[in-house]
Amino acid sequence: MTRIIGLTGGIATGKSTAAAYLREQGFPVLDLDQLTHELEDYDHDVIQQITAIFGSAVQTDGQIDRQKLGRVVFNNPHQLKQLVRIINPALLKVITETTASDWLILDAPTLFENGFTSYVDLILMVTCDPLVQMQRLIARDQVSISWASRLIGAQWSQQTKAALADQVVDSTYGKQQLCRELQRFIENLR
Repeated sequence: MTRIIGLTGGIATGKSTAAAYLREQGFPVLDLDQLTHELEDYDHDVIQQITAIFGSAVQTDGQIDRQKLGRVVFNNPHQLKQLVRIINPALLKVITETTASDWLILDAPTLFENGFTSYVDLILMVTCDPLVQMQRLIARDQVSISWASRLIGAQWSQQTKAALADQVVDSTYGKQQLCRELQRFIENLR
């Protein structure tokens, strides 16, 4: 029976680095952000539902334009909830249809926010110092401090997520430290 590890963390905390390392160690990884993009690009039912609620202005060439959709939902919690109600059932269908020999990593930045915790057996959270998080986000996305603060503020705090996680790994001091902590996590699984 496949057991699912929910891998989560705030924006720019090292979650993608952790997912890549776990994939290198042989764990199958299902990236919910990537899957969401694929659903918005190619799933006719999802595209139709999003267009019905948010209008054709969020489409470009028959696909959902994530930048346009993001501008609509980012500052409106009610509309964001509507979007989640469309996407989540499609994501859950893929999750339940995905099989792995032992463990499956569910790479889910908004694991808690979108209510996916009941579908996982174990929650692994990647954290880092908030100042490091801010510096990484500004450098990676080439955004201002104020925009980076808004992006970070739109998610649950690292402290809240860490308190709800089964295991927390820290990436503050870089990839090598994170990989050492992940290796200890893997050894404890086996």
